[in-house]
Amino acid sequence: MNILISGGSGFIGGYVYRHFKELGYSVKNFDLYSVEGDSDFLKGSILDFEYVKKIIVENKITVVFHFAGFSNINKVEASPRDCVDLNILGTTNILEAARLKGNTAVILASSVYVHSDHGHLYTTSKVAAERILKNYSELYNIKSNILRLGTVYGELSRHEDVISIFAKKISEKKPISVSGDGLQTRNFIHGIDVAKACEKILLKNIFEETLIISSEMPSSISEIVAYFKDLDSSTKVKFDKLVKRNDDYQGDVGDVDNTFRKLHWKPEIEIKEGIKRLYEFYQSSSE
Repeated sequence: MNILISGGSGFIGGYVYRHFKELGYSVKNFDLYSVEGDSDFLKGSILDFEYVKKIIVENKITVVFHFAGFSNINKVEASPRDCVDLNILGTTNILEAARLKGNTAVILASSVYVHSDHGHLYTTSKVAAERILKNYSELYNIKSNILRLGTVYGELSRHEDVISIFAKKISEKKPISVSGDGLQTRNFIHGIDVAKACEKILLKNIFEETLIISSEMPSSISEIVAYFKDLDSSTKVKFDKLVKRNDDYQGDVGDVDNTFRKLHWKPEIEIKEGIKRLYEFYQSSSE
């Protein structure tokens, strides 16, 4: 089994890449930027089709975990074409290269936001990527999965998710700011648990599935604030009640239990433990 992680130098793909590498899998990291000292790094863009095809064919890739793409929903408004190109054309390039090589499975990292009906361009790009994957799978018999990810966080994050932002602010002795009333919820999941779920897919040879990689229970932003205040009672909070974020999705994340049953997997890092890890990470970084 030869594995390719697109976006393996990034946040979520990085957790998956490191997990497979530490366990001794034959795995390559395809990204624009390298992790220092990575001998299995392949530099390139998912928008360069000829190069995508070359690395999948020459490295005899049998499974692609496709994490590369436009991932920051808050930057879509400023770069709409980049979002469409990376999430739709980039995914198509991976699938077309897999088709031409043959016997290559593609596992697409999508989002629980596809369940939303508010029409955000990020959501639309993910819906389109999923449909293209299904079309390729049906037309060309490509083994595939869709991973609808909850809100992923962890020490290796881009430090743009709400938990990382709060942890960093607290380490700098600055007040944290909450948009709206704080009752908006997320189904958080640590990057380590995402990586373990990806390994389960290979171990159990699970394909042709849409899997919800997420915690079972949502947590409100106010609850997250309370967890941080338990760790640091001096934490100050400001509520910007007139602010409404584009990514405040309040819908159902889908049938998480079905994923748990199929993979014989559940997230192991509870939200309070994950927050404690991130809090201690930023405290040690600020010393």
